[in-house]
Amino acid sequence: MGLNIILNYYNFCKNDNNLPLKNDILFWLYKIFSKKNIKKITLNISIVEKNSILKINKKYLKISKPTNVLSFLLEKNFLKKTLLGELILCKEIIEYEAFLQEKLLKSHWAHIIIHSCLHLLNFNHKDIKETCIMQLREIKMLNLFGYKNPYF
Repeated sequence: MGLNIILNYYNFCKNDNNLPLKNDILFWLYKIFSKKNIKKITLNISIVEKNSILKINKKYLKISKPTNVLSFLLEKNFLKKTLLGELILCKEIIEYEAFLQEKLLKSHWAHIIIHSCLHLLNFNHKDIKETCIMQLREIKMLNLFGYKNPYF
């Protein structure tokens, strides 16, 4: 039995142009989680506007500014090999970052989703060592998809 991913994908933006396709996200998720010791993943991905992510960031993380993504690990059961998570992505910020950094929008969506999934797998960037480990994983995954190193 292979990896089973249930993806609940929601768009809460007035403008739904340039959103990643659900099939692209599923492809990225299978690549991200396929080598892990997880058999079943239920993931909620919500695309929101800046004012919404600001409210969520303030409520749950006590940070009074918007961000590109928030990752919430809702449950990880090692015995059943399941993972339940929630990703909240801000369309406006992700698009603006791609523009500023002169990146293809699709590759930036992939990068942000990879980054947020790594958080669900307990990767962090709280210090330089953790940051380097996490960034190397992101670069490796993006290379698998044919995308460039996002940090150059």
